[in-house]
Amino acid sequence: MEVETLSTDTPPEEEGRDETVQLPGVIAALGELQPGAVVFEKGVAQLFSRCATSVKRAVARGELPPPTRMFGSSAWTVGVLVGHIENRLKEAAAEAKAMERKIRQLRP
Repeated sequence: MEVETLSTDTPPEEEGRDETVQLPGVIAALGELQPGAVVFEKGVAQLFSRCATSVKRAVARGELPPPTRMFGSSAWTVGVLVGHIENRLKEAAAEAKAMERKIRQLRP
């Protein structure tokens, strides 16, 4: 699966730097696949524009769910990846809301 990239316009002071913006994004790319579709480690690495080692590290940090082994490779279903990302976003929103409440309580 390929993810389109779009070069950004760089100001003259930053010319020479090669920066790209990923389109349409990981969730949109995953959304094109069926929830039961199997994605191997190499595919996950391509989705996130990272190497396989970075994917393994993301699993170790809890940023990606633990994979299952298939044919000697790590694999996930699209549904598991999307569900994990959605849960992490919900947790982050809840933490931000709790922090906002705490800050409001501590204001004089």
